[in-house]
Order: sequence, then C-alpha cells, then structure tokens
Amino acid sequence: MRVTPWLYLAGSRQFGLSSRFDCHVYALRSTAGILLIDAGSGLGHEAVMANLKAEFGDDLSRGTILLTHRHPDHICGAPRLAAELGWPVVTSIHTAPILIAGDETGCGLTDAQSKGAYPADMRLGAWPVARTFDDGHILDLEGFSLRAIRVRGHSADSFAFLFEEGGKRCLIAGDIVFYGGIVGMINTPDSSLQSYREDMPKLAGLRVDALLPGHGLFTMAGGQRHIDVAQQELDKGFVPRCIGQGDLIF
Repeated sequence: MRVTPWLYLAGSRQFGLSSRFDCHVYALRSTAGILLIDAGSGLGHEAVMANLKAEFGDDLSRGTILLTHRHPDHICGAPRLAAELGWPVVTSIHTAPILIAGDETGCGLTDAQSKGAYPADMRLGAWPVARTFDDGHILDLEGFSLRAIRVRGHSADSFAFLFEEGGKRCLIAGDIVFYGGIVGMINTPDSSLQSYREDMPKLAGLRVDALLPGHGLFTMAGGQRHIDVAQQELDKGFVPRCIGQGDLIF
C-alpha cells in the first residue's frame, strides 16, 4: 500500500494487509534500494512478499531489513524474508543475539504462546545479523540516513529511528509510542514505567512531522504532538494510556 512516493506498507494487521499477528511492515524506497522496517510474525509471509512484488515488481534486488526490537510480531518474519529476498538484516546490539540464536524465549514468543497470544506453530528461526548499532548511531541504509534512538519501556531493546525524507522529519517509533500519545508498556519483565520516565525525554523537541509506529494509526503531519502528550502525562506523574487497553491499538 503506497502512502507517499517513498513510503509503503508491505504488511499490517490493522490495515488488513497480512497476518493478524503482524506489526506494520514499512517499506522505504529510494533510488538506492528498499529499506524494510520490521518483518512481521512470519505468518503473513506470502502476503508481505506479494505486496512487495505488487509495489516494486522485479525491483527487489537491493534492500535491507531493519528491526526495531525483538518481539515476535516484529522479528519472527525476518529469517524467511531475508532468505527469499537475499537482503541483510540489521538490528541493535541488544536484539542481535536473540535473532542469531533463534531464541524463542528471549524474544518473548514462548511466554506469549503460553498465554495464548500467538499460535503454537509460530517460530523464530536462527539468522545472522549483518550489522549492529546502539543508541545515537547514524545508519546509512539504502539511501536513508537514520539516527537510532534507544527508548526502553516497551522492551529493553526498543529503538526509534529519526530521518528526513520528502521535506518531512520522520520517526519510525516501533512500539515505543503511538498515535494519540499511547505508550507500549506491557506486562512483561523488561517493560518498565521507570524506563519510560528515563528515556522518553530523548524524543522531546525532535519536531517530528511523520510519526510511524508499529501498530495502529500513523500520521504524516503533527507527529510530535502525539509524542508530547505521552511525555506530558509522565511529567504530571500519571501513567499514559497503554497499548492493549480496551480498544487501544488492538
């Protein structure tokens, strides 16, 4: 699904583009190649591939898969997509060991399956990581220059990516913060309100136009105000609205 001349959705639960277990799988296109942001659950692989081919035809010879964090709906699709496309996978230094080992406990899949959140046949295969990064690193990938910003809270390895394209300042937000000032705090051991308090200020004052989260609505204008709403709630001593509550996001 084309959003702008350079931004596409190749997979998504909310937009009905792939499996109901998939995050948004964004595709950023430049003359240099295609940058795929996250890989979905793997259960929607055929749909994601069909969407990529429908948008880009045979022009899939050059690309990279960049992962925001380790959770199953973002990472489990990476090995099969990387194998079929022949593209390298780039992750943070915190996520890399989990993908390299195919660590289903480390990515949270084992626990989530025990709670009925994912089907029993969902798996994370081991796959090599071509390049790693950490907080503040600049990533030059497929014609895009992105600043990696580590914001713990949803998970200890969660990253956002700030870049400029089409005259807009854009933030790939993963599951850190969503449209409407919703945050991604969940009931897992490394999801932490304290981490949100410590790291969310990194997203202040970025003048974000396009906020591109891992689920739900996104916006191409005024994105910073959604980030600021979450920060304002934290500043007042409240817990911002969280993903998964009632009709929020899911």
